[in-house]
Amino acid sequence: MEALAFGLTYAIPAVGAALGASMVGAAALNAAGRNPEKIKDLQGLMILAIAFVDALAIIAIVVAIIGRG
Repeated sequence: MEALAFGLTYAIPAVGAALGASMVGAAALNAAGRNPEKIKDLQGLMILAIAFVDALAIIAIVVAIIGRG
């Protein structure tokens, strides 16, 4: 049961982070389609936003490891 709790503690936030990163990517592509001249600015903002979203997944794995110990 403990292994299941560990797996869910990380799996649920990882799925959320993957969905968030995909939403950021889709929004950036939509914005690039509307304004192609600003693609360099959009690229930097997209990378920053994905880094923030992935930070949540990193926090989730740390919480899962601490909770297991």
